[in-house]
Amino acid sequence: MPPQRTPQGYAPVGRHAFLRKLTPILSPRGLEQVMTAYILAKYGHMNQMREVGHVRYFEHPKSVAWILVNELRVDDAETIVMALLHDTLEDSHILTPYRIELNFGKQVVVGLQLLTKKPKPGYVARLVEYASAKVLLVKLADRLHNLRTLYGCTKTKQRDQIQETKQYYLPLALHLRHLLPAKDRWRADYLEREIRKCIAEYEK
Repeated sequence: MPPQRTPQGYAPVGRHAFLRKLTPILSPRGLEQVMTAYILAKYGHMNQMREVGHVRYFEHPKSVAWILVNELRVDDAETIVMALLHDTLEDSHILTPYRIELNFGKQVVVGLQLLTKKPKPGYVARLVEYASAKVLLVKLADRLHNLRTLYGCTKTKQRDQIQETKQYYLPLALHLRHLLPAKDRWRADYLEREIRKCIAEYEK
């Protein structure tokens, strides 16, 4: 399915549209978990704005989840929950690892801890060594969305992000491909292709 996003790169969906998309593909329990994560992420990032375009910060994790659901056809509740909450441990104080585990299970809290860039040194190496395919899908969808919304950043930040992506995240897409079963490897290929497309746009 072709990407659906606004010209600014954000998912053009609200909560009800998000819910309608997920209702046919998730169990009632999975749907409840995703919608709980949706609400918690929205509340946790309340009053936070993205650096670019005066957009509320919640639009970013929602868009990362939408990439997974709409473009990559992910129908796993844990992965979608991680996408919605991937910045909450780092950028908000409403959830502790203990509370996340109580609500969503051990795999989600482990995934979110891996997605948190603290400590920053060795971050990508930790992903390569410990992250599951689910975590890497979230991380690469996160990077893809950051690239799609890089337009308003300074030229210096754009160059730094592009260089970092080439050095670390394109190899991460290859690593993801090796972790996925054969029938799902198209997802890693898609992410790599879309990331390369963004890089090419900025390098024109």
